[in-house]
Amino acid sequence: MSAGGVSAGGVSPSGASAGGATGGDANVAGAAGSVAAGGGASAGAGGAAGAPCAVSMPLTASGATIDVTPPMKIATALGMAKAGDRVLLHAGTYTAESISKVSFATHVFIEVAAGDKVTLPGLRFTSSDHIVLDGLRVEGLLELEGSSNFVLRHLELIGQGEDAALQFQGQHAAGASHDVAVEDSSISGGGRTVFILGNFAPSEQWNHHLSFRRTHFTCGSHVCFQISGGRDVDIVGNQIDSDTTPGVLTAGATRVNIAQNVFKASDGAAMQIATPGMEWDNYAGVENMISSKVVIANNVVSGFKTGVQLDAATDVAVVYNTFVDGAGVRFNHRTPHDQAQNVILNGNDDIRIWNDIMQQLAVAQGEKPPAFLSNNLISDSGSGDHLVTGDPKLDANKGYELSAGSAAIDQALVNAETPLVDFAGGPRGDKPDLGAHELGAPAPACPNQ
Repeated sequence: MSAGGVSAGGVSPSGASAGGATGGDANVAGAAGSVAAGGGASAGAGGAAGAPCAVSMPLTASGATIDVTPPMKIATALGMAKAGDRVLLHAGTYTAESISKVSFATHVFIEVAAGDKVTLPGLRFTSSDHIVLDGLRVEGLLELEGSSNFVLRHLELIGQGEDAALQFQGQHAAGASHDVAVEDSSISGGGRTVFILGNFAPSEQWNHHLSFRRTHFTCGSHVCFQISGGRDVDIVGNQIDSDTTPGVLTAGATRVNIAQNVFKASDGAAMQIATPGMEWDNYAGVENMISSKVVIANNVVSGFKTGVQLDAATDVAVVYNTFVDGAGVRFNHRTPHDQAQNVILNGNDDIRIWNDIMQQLAVAQGEKPPAFLSNNLISDSGSGDHLVTGDPKLDANKGYELSAGSAAIDQALVNAETPLVDFAGGPRGDKPDLGAHELGAPAPACPNQ
């Protein structure tokens, strides 16, 4: 239970801001519509790096306004624009556009005129940078290829058929995209609702520094997120809803931070952390597609059969999560191979699990035990050091917060890797509770980040 006095802090493996600003460019938005002063990684969500809150300033247009009414093209307006300008879209019938090689020193803003609604059947940017998309609806694919320093906010993206709603295409000639912030949006449908696709190559060639915050995802027919060639990715503070498909699938990802999300479903695995191998993806270079350095913290998961499913991964931290149903963490034993039949990984390795609430911990035959397993409340079947038993007294009417008398109160372990904030970003204090919610935690130090 929080007693105050401990500065906010925690785990942020991606190097991107835990509060929203992605590393690398000071002009990528952090908090909604803002720029983290000073650039680079900043502390947010209560100071997730143990540093003071990010100082932000509005990310808004400062130049001329260029009005667009169909049949005029967005690309035409961008060809006229200068850094800081606003491209203002008015109601009309828009066609899909593919826009390439538009580059600005600071952001240009593509916005919808007040009172108007604008829907595009598709939009693609290639080799472009410093663009803000604000308020658009896309009924089709929004794709970034070899593009950087984008902010996607207040969007409604609806995938069609097997296509993604939002895709980062890093396998074509333009290369990977990077430094992109997605925030305060609604993204749904398609096959893979968000598809981060990179070369089957070392992670230096992958899409990187991508941030997803305060967004409602409704999973498509395959998965909400598929990361196959992505690094330095933050998925923080979102609502992720699914019927039968995984919420987040990593199949070639490193330095991924999955934190402070609400996952709701009726089946499947909320998070599947996997290394594909030729058994799943029989391509040259598949040996590079290892899932590693993943932090899963302060999430609330309900309805899924499994909270975290591990299918050959390494260096994964699972801490302070509330898994309401089923197996909180499931270890499957897989041995993926490359095309020369060399073993990429023999099962899961260096998995650390502590301060979680779950019903079950399931470890398949042949799997090595977790590298660290301590201070978890496992109500049905499981083991570990300092195992906590008893009723967590989760209040379903309050997002599965703890109730008075919960067995989870004051039972957490704090080590160098333990986050110091809870689901809401509030400081946990010096006697923290198990699970995502800290009972009686003060208000977050950095609201709105």
